[in-house]
Amino acid sequence: MITPSTYLLPAGQDAVSTPTGHWGSALHDARRGLILSAARDEFIDKGLEGASMRSIALRAGCTTGAIYPQFESKERMYAALLAQSLERLDTVVLAAVQAASTAPDSAPGVAHAQVRAGCQAFLAYYMAHPFEVNLGLYAFRGLKRQGVGKPTDRELNAALWQVLDRIAQPLEQSHGGSAEAAQSLVALLFSQMIGALVLQLAGRLDPLGTDPARLLDLMLATLAAATAHPEFPPTKRRQPDGQN
Repeated sequence: MITPSTYLLPAGQDAVSTPTGHWGSALHDARRGLILSAARDEFIDKGLEGASMRSIALRAGCTTGAIYPQFESKERMYAALLAQSLERLDTVVLAAVQAASTAPDSAPGVAHAQVRAGCQAFLAYYMAHPFEVNLGLYAFRGLKRQGVGKPTDRELNAALWQVLDRIAQPLEQSHGGSAEAAQSLVALLFSQMIGALVLQLAGRLDPLGTDPARLLDLMLATLAAATAHPEFPPTKRRQPDGQN
């Protein structure tokens, strides 16, 4: 039986640069994707606490021994899924903000358009991917403080801040260059959007005759009016996790 290890590489030739190397890389990526897909289903059913490497292996149709070279723990799988989610979200939000920057308007008008576009893209992404709302909140088995280890939590928080910073930058431009004010405002918008998404997923907004998009429009309009006040927003804040 011929396997990738059957072939001998010429001296000095890298495995990745050969057809065999590409085949091995593709197989590695396919196996990793299969494991993450199984982990995704496991987390939906049992949450991070209830999930196990054995159950994930059963879903993936492999042994736990085949998983460990890829992921040393279920927390690493969870972190990989969340990192992929944040990367996709960042791509969507960045594209929306960049598209809004071409609007033929004055600088403040463009900044406001970028904020609106970034928030709308953020909200639309999660509306289309409700699983990823729960993923980001570790909320499959109820809302409570959880994590995947402090170093990884810091990395994921930094990835989230990268997304939010796409919105914070035009907020800063529209508030006289105050990074402190922009950070407070983007935290307000983030809290409002996530809260609305959670209520939507729980079916609590329908009886009120509204939805996350309408609430975001109201928040942006209220924010535009409130920011005219010289003492808004409060300037006292703490440094976000992952930014130390």
